Amino acid sequence: MFDAAWLLRVEGSRRTLTGLYALAFNLVAIGFSGFYLYTSGFGLVSTQSNRGIYLMLTSVLVFLLYPARKGAPTHRPSVVDLILIVLTVVTIGYWIDQYVSYAMFRVSSPSQTDLAMGAVAILIMLETSRRALGPTISIIAVIFLLQLYYGSYLPGRLSHPGMSVERILEFTYSTQEALFGVVTATFATFVFPFMIFGAFLERSGAGNFFMNLGTAVAGQWRGGPAKVAVLTSALFGSISGSSVANVVTTGSFTIPLMKRTGFRPHDAGAIEAIASTGGQFMPPVMGAGVFILATLTETSYLTIALMNVIPACVFFLFLLSMVDLEAVRLGLKGLPAEDIPSVGKVLAEGWHFILPLVVVIGLLFSGYSPEFCAFWGTVSAAVLSWRRKETRMGPADIAKGLVGGAQSNASAGAAIGTLGIIIGGIVLAGLGLKFSAVLIDFSQGNLFIALCLVTLVSIIIGMGSSTTGSYIILSVVAAPALIQLGVPTVAAHLAVFYAACLSNITPPVCVSAFAGAAIAGAPPMKTGFAALKYGATLVLMPFSFAYVPELLLQGTWIEITYTTVLYASGCVLLAVAIQGMVPTGRRATPVQRALFGCGGAAFMFPATIWVDLAGLAAVLAAVALLRFTPTPAGRFRT
Repeated sequence: MFDAAWLLRVEGSRRTLTGLYALAFNLVAIGFSGFYLYTSGFGLVSTQSNRGIYLMLTSVLVFLLYPARKGAPTHRPSVVDLILIVLTVVTIGYWIDQYVSYAMFRVSSPSQTDLAMGAVAILIMLETSRRALGPTISIIAVIFLLQLYYGSYLPGRLSHPGMSVERILEFTYSTQEALFGVVTATFATFVFPFMIFGAFLERSGAGNFFMNLGTAVAGQWRGGPAKVAVLTSALFGSISGSSVANVVTTGSFTIPLMKRTGFRPHDAGAIEAIASTGGQFMPPVMGAGVFILATLTETSYLTIALMNVIPACVFFLFLLSMVDLEAVRLGLKGLPAEDIPSVGKVLAEGWHFILPLVVVIGLLFSGYSPEFCAFWGTVSAAVLSWRRKETRMGPADIAKGLVGGAQSNASAGAAIGTLGIIIGGIVLAGLGLKFSAVLIDFSQGNLFIALCLVTLVSIIIGMGSSTTGSYIILSVVAAPALIQLGVPTVAAHLAVFYAACLSNITPPVCVSAFAGAAIAGAPPMKTGFAALKYGATLVLMPFSFAYVPELLLQGTWIEITYTTVLYASGCVLLAVAIQGMVPTGRRATPVQRALFGCGGAAFMFPATIWVDLAGLAAVLAAVALLRFTPTPAGRFRT
């Protein structure tokens, strides 16, 4: 029996819909997800319909679920919301209907109706992102629109003659270069189907399985709850690809558990935040930005996923080392035996949840497109859920999975139209190459300084923006500079993508850390700085991609294996230097920490064999000091 009661209520972060409005939201969401699930499997839709319907229905759902201001109704949309929904359907519907006619007969000569519709559509996209994500990204978009008109007032290399309002509106709305450009196409074609796949996996019970598996594997270790957080966030990240979604999903379980077993609240929130951020580059699914990366670099998604395996593994190795040493410092132990499920029992009950991921990976290796893989992964998740009575997905569960995918997209995709406006402003003014030239001039052609500047810019741009939004902007204005300085194209884009991920945990605005702090009841800024400490390797990753190409599978297998082992060892040594503890439970002196840090840095950036030997000498000296010097005060043992 199909239980339809849930259709009359929709829980959102800022508005809870009830009655007919909840029914309307759910029906639109089901149709939205159903349409793109169909296109991912069969692909029978025009380009303009694929892009236009995505932006249209994303905005409709945002206007239903997110109020315009604090005093707006919280259980129903306002009159303004309904007007905006009508304008959204009219303006984007007009673009879908008229695009072919424009492309054939009105290029460079748009009608007054084209221009009016374009102006309204741009305002709608700005309002969509403002409601779901705050004003930051909309303000950035307005700035890029204004620079198109006032280009002659820009300084130095960035200056250009300026453009008419008509030209700005035409390029932004009527073409497939800005509002309906590559960013929209990538989300509609690749990202949204994977969001639906993740929603189906979660609905089928895979989320609980991954959390139980993490508890079974790591629960008995010292600091077990924190290691469970790391492992479950890595596993869950492979199906969600969103750091904030990871924090609120796995963090609601792991953060209170960490606090109960002795971790300080800000550390508990920070560990979950940085672990969830790592989920954005954890294969096989990773974050939405990776799909954009694959599109912009014209590289297969499978290749990008494989190139991320080693960086993701060493990142989580460092994080596990940091957590282990923090547990040593606090004298913590694992979970009680009665709270730890058996690995065999967990796998026996839920091994089938791994199969949808196997289906996706297998199809990717067979050469099928990512969206086709997402389609069959979704289908397999629904089918395999019938293995156990408790997890069977009936019609109601399938409908809820479709709604869940659309609701996730309402927050993640709300910025896509606005990002298209930003990209249009950069492309039309030619700012990408100009900014790259400025970056190269400012760094005087020094790659290290250029990477430092890119990291700084990414933190600034990432304030209040998503990882995907930050990466898209950086891919246009920063990646070309790194490429000109000799970094391979994919490595340059991965460098700026990881730099964009860094903004999730970098104060003063760090959305993932703030989400973790909210659950932990900890000070947000203190949690942000703690997350930055636990995620120190994320700061180094952009430099690693430029200077250690073997991490991205560039080189012979001997070179890749040697470098990976050395880099992983360096990560563990860096954790010892930062925490000031060694795994045996002894506190390291400042001199010993410095030696471990120097050894770790030499191993992580092995320029020559002499650097490797110098690093080994530093580590041996630190070990000798530990062995032959008296134990300082503050020794801890588990």
